[in-house]
Amino acid sequence: MKTTTKIGKYIVLTFLTVILSIIPKHNVYAEEVNETVVKVGYYENENFQEGASEGAVKSGYSYEYLQKIATYTGWKYEYVYGSWSEMYDAFINGDIDLLAGLGYSEERLEIMNYPNYPMGYESYYLYIRGDDSEITVDPSTLNGKKIGTISGLMEKAIHEWMEKNNVDAQVIIYDDVTDRDQALNNGEIDALIGEGASVGSKMNIVSLLKIKNVDMYMCVAKERTDLLRDLNMAQEYIDSKEPYYINDLSKKHFSKNAISVQVSAEETAWLESHNYTIAIGYMDNFLPYCGTDENGNATGIMVDVINEAFSNIKSEKPIQFEYRPYNNTEEMIQAIHSHEIEILFPISDDIYFMEQNSLYHSVDVIKTAMNLVYMGDPANAEQGIIAINKNNQIQYNYIANYLPDNEVMFFDSVDECLDAVVEGKANGAILSGLRASTLLKQRYYSDLSYIELPHDTVKCFGVSTAHKGILPLLNQALNSIEENSAVDYTFKYADYEEDYSITEFIRRHKTQVAFAIMLLAIVVVIVIANDRVKTQKRNLYYEFAYKDGLTKLLNRRAYEEELEKLNRSIPEKLICVSMDLTRLKFVNDTYGHAAGDELISEAGRLITESFGKYGKIFRTGGDEYYGLLQADISEFEAAQKHLDELCENWKGVYSSNLKIAVGAATPKDVESKQIIEICKYADKCMYQAKSDWYKSSGINRRVN
Repeated sequence: MKTTTKIGKYIVLTFLTVILSIIPKHNVYAEEVNETVVKVGYYENENFQEGASEGAVKSGYSYEYLQKIATYTGWKYEYVYGSWSEMYDAFINGDIDLLAGLGYSEERLEIMNYPNYPMGYESYYLYIRGDDSEITVDPSTLNGKKIGTISGLMEKAIHEWMEKNNVDAQVIIYDDVTDRDQALNNGEIDALIGEGASVGSKMNIVSLLKIKNVDMYMCVAKERTDLLRDLNMAQEYIDSKEPYYINDLSKKHFSKNAISVQVSAEETAWLESHNYTIAIGYMDNFLPYCGTDENGNATGIMVDVINEAFSNIKSEKPIQFEYRPYNNTEEMIQAIHSHEIEILFPISDDIYFMEQNSLYHSVDVIKTAMNLVYMGDPANAEQGIIAINKNNQIQYNYIANYLPDNEVMFFDSVDECLDAVVEGKANGAILSGLRASTLLKQRYYSDLSYIELPHDTVKCFGVSTAHKGILPLLNQALNSIEENSAVDYTFKYADYEEDYSITEFIRRHKTQVAFAIMLLAIVVVIVIANDRVKTQKRNLYYEFAYKDGLTKLLNRRAYEEELEKLNRSIPEKLICVSMDLTRLKFVNDTYGHAAGDELISEAGRLITESFGKYGKIFRTGGDEYYGLLQADISEFEAAQKHLDELCENWKGVYSSNLKIAVGAATPKDVESKQIIEICKYADKCMYQAKSDWYKSSGINRRVN
């Protein structure tokens, strides 16, 4: 009897196993996915794929990209380790399923599958040792030399380049990029061709010139069309949901590679001639950009950026900096041409101004909006007299370039410019966005307002045309840090302007002070002024932390904190609304970023007008908005209809089309009742609505 029972159980288990094995597996985004084990060829390549051994901590561009893909496919990875050539052979033989970092070629189409999107973009560079002064950008200096490469597209690229430039050199093939890099570092070869992203930054290797630009792909084994389908779906999702993901990932992992941090022989010679010390002149009293603290030391964004940027530079000796304050741009220009300083800050990227003053500018340090400060009617300021700080050349250049018809009045300081507006001597004043919001918090300027002007300004470092040897080194250092580093540092100086002091009060209210001689009255005034300043600072910090600067909607940080609150107790009438502004990239590329900013701002306004009375509206990304509402379904549907009508009738200054894809979900739509799952379901509905709109409109979303 027991034997029969065991046989019966065995038959049942076998039957169930067979049934489960033939059920097709599907990946369903925003829902639970079936786990698929994928074999990944994992080779060591600095910055790109690191940790290529069992138990090693993994990191790098490709590794992070693999994890991003897994969040949408549900894949579980099994890593297979080896050199580049070993992994490539295993991939061709079908022993592994995925291999990252492959360039495109027609020949490879027969032996592997390419997805619809590249995983990134790469350039092939020619590298030499940092102390090599014989090989230059002149291709003929490579004649008779040895050039190392790995087999494949890079080998083909160097041969094509040599033929085009009539170079007679010996090409040495290596199986592994580490062996290739080490060979150059040890002097076994004279140069190498490699990717800009992954040549050993820990070695004395510098880039000389670019050979070729290529796309790089995460390719799929020829027989695994199921994985290719999943990969294409995940990449499509990333492209539509996170359009800047690839650029952000590149900046994160490739900003400190050999291209940007090694010092060349020429740069070393320049540093030696200056005893590894660089003198920087800066405009004083110009925080948050630059200034002098109470101890007499330079401070501001300038110092933070220089410290971070040059911490990445690899030179034989530490580079020191001497900071010297100046009252205005004219003094700094005189100082740089008399060799008192090698670098000045800040300077604009105005090419004509550069030429007239024999200067070159660095890559951008920070880009900020310019604001027109006014009192009363802004139209009067736009057409009237504008007060500018005579010590600030950037303001003067801005007026000359963009407001040439306005009459200007010069004053000794920014305070005097604002005083002139208050007192009616001028109709307006020019301030950068980082300064306007803080300065106008002072009580004396409470009646002033500002509008953002259509053209931004860029602040750079400047060097003399006679000292251009410092410019490549300066640009290398600046390119090694994150694009928004300077903006991030501004928050350190949010309270850089002095409180509303007694001295300032007396200066601006002489008549009143003559009658207010009692000490108690003065103390009361100071206490009240300081209390108001603190309140204004708290409000300013709140705006920095929780408000989106362009739309003035709540930002992603506010959204995530609101989700945490809702997760504790979800209201019965909660509706999560996911919204996406379609065709933003097309508008940016076609009409410019001013048009894109208009579209983003107007979308926020229309969404708020339609849904704002039912709850909170957030801007969570470039073209992404969310609403966390409490309303009846009928109220929501009416509001959505109203939004569609507003979009249909909208006409802008730069473009005339505005479409917002909307998806919504309630707690009834998901079993778990978890807030994150409700939001995911809303995302899914929004993407379906967006897809349906593209299909019905006949617009090719990849082109537009």
